[in-house]
Amino acid sequence: MRWALILLALATPALGDDLKIGHLSLAEDPRYVQDWGYARLITPPPVVTADAARMAITDLQFTTDAVGLTVTLDAQAVAETDVVTTAQKMVADGTAYLVLDLPGAAVAAVAVALKDQPVLMVNATAPEDSLRSACHANMVHSGPSRRQETDAFAQYLRAMGWDNVLILQGDSPEDSDFADAFTASAERLRLTVVDRKPFTLAADPGNREGNNVRLLTAERNYDVVFVADTRGEFARYVPYATQLPRPVIGSVGLTSQAWHWALERDGATQVSSRFDKLTGRKIQPADWNVWIAVKSLITAAMKTPGADPAKLRDYVTSHRLKLDGSKGVTLNYRPWDGQLRQPILLATTEAVIAIAPIQGFTHQTTTLDTLGADEAEFVCN
Repeated sequence: MRWALILLALATPALGDDLKIGHLSLAEDPRYVQDWGYARLITPPPVVTADAARMAITDLQFTTDAVGLTVTLDAQAVAETDVVTTAQKMVADGTAYLVLDLPGAAVAAVAVALKDQPVLMVNATAPEDSLRSACHANMVHSGPSRRQETDAFAQYLRAMGWDNVLILQGDSPEDSDFADAFTASAERLRLTVVDRKPFTLAADPGNREGNNVRLLTAERNYDVVFVADTRGEFARYVPYATQLPRPVIGSVGLTSQAWHWALERDGATQVSSRFDKLTGRKIQPADWNVWIAVKSLITAAMKTPGADPAKLRDYVTSHRLKLDGSKGVTLNYRPWDGQLRQPILLATTEAVIAIAPIQGFTHQTTTLDTLGADEAEFVCN
């Protein structure tokens, strides 16, 4: 590996330049902070993805030093009300590359505010497909889209012969988006959604039909239950409580994600171990999304000396980018929606069960394009 880095350094012109990368996140991101209480629940350590950004810089420091590229990180965690003004100030202060670890609505607001600015933004952790179809000219997406995640589920269900799916859906907009994406994935692979039922967290007797798992799963026959509960408060009660003895996927049970600490192939163990050593906690999918985002920017900067953000985006969305994400294949970004092509892991809390694209699913360009919106079906909104 070290010799490969030396050869890369020799093949790359000396830069003698600086690369300033901004990392913008929420100080109290509701996606990472459990603000509801359960008896005897062990709260996981907070997810601080700036740690992953720093690790990416350290991982590539041997090569960046060799070519004379100095990489600095400006990581800021702010209140939601300050996100847009902070992003604008970071760009005004000379940050031309900005990694966003923000919820979808905040990413959209920043994208609109900076649409005419000389900056390349990487949406690292917001999965909404609407951010991709917005076609922001100065944004790419390192974290998987909802459709990538749900297409991975659909491929696995088709391969297993579990063709009939019952959907249980929460009442938040994120839950609806998740269920919509899975429904589209099911239609693509001709799976049957036997029913789509809303659930509620209300515990009063008048809501028995909406909060009782056995009642919710009693009326139809199905092979698997898909739960769209992005908050996770209801989903944890679904496995082993369904009327029929069936597997549970989605927000609980078998989940779909960019990374899992239990992945043990293609150098993944080394990535997770380095992160463990650096932070004292297990790496989360959001950490990998930010790590690969920063790695993308540094790799592209070394390959395109002196390029401005627009030209750097052209490079990362071309076949010339060959990015190692420790997932067994080289990665790059799709030119039509700026989405990182990548395998998706299907995993339980303790193990990786399968990796999509599932064997047998083919594509005329790359099997990675069987996950997410393909070019022929993609429309900018």
